Amino acid sequence: MPAWLISLPALADLALLLLRLVIGLMFALSGWFKLTDPDRREKMAGSLSEAGVPKALTPVFSAAELVGGVLVVLGLLTVPGALMLLVITLGALVTTAIPKAEGEGVHKLEYVLYAPETLLAAGMLVLLAVGAGEWSLDGVF
Repeated sequence: MPAWLISLPALADLALLLLRLVIGLMFALSGWFKLTDPDRREKMAGSLSEAGVPKALTPVFSAAELVGGVLVVLGLLTVPGALMLLVITLGALVTTAIPKAEGEGVHKLEYVLYAPETLLAAGMLVLLAVGAGEWSLDGVF
């Protein structure tokens, strides 16, 4: 087995790279499709409107997802990119996932913890806490 694969620092950098790729690509593609696909754009505008956010901000949020996602994938300005995506994710959590949570008490908590937004927020918090890792453009500069 290659030494880099079992080295703890290398494993941590690999884990951060995979985290950045998965979360960053998810946001970048989501933002891109909301900017270029009228149906996706309209769906997001409806979601924003239901949450009390003006529909006119749809392209702003979509562009923020695209830019933040690309920054996270590249590991360039990772902390600002992750912070931007965390704010978007927490907004979605508060305006959609929590209000839709079913049940009471621990059942409602379980619903919220299972929401994709909660997992994405946790991933963003990891990137905010430890950065992009060595295998990133931030690690080069």
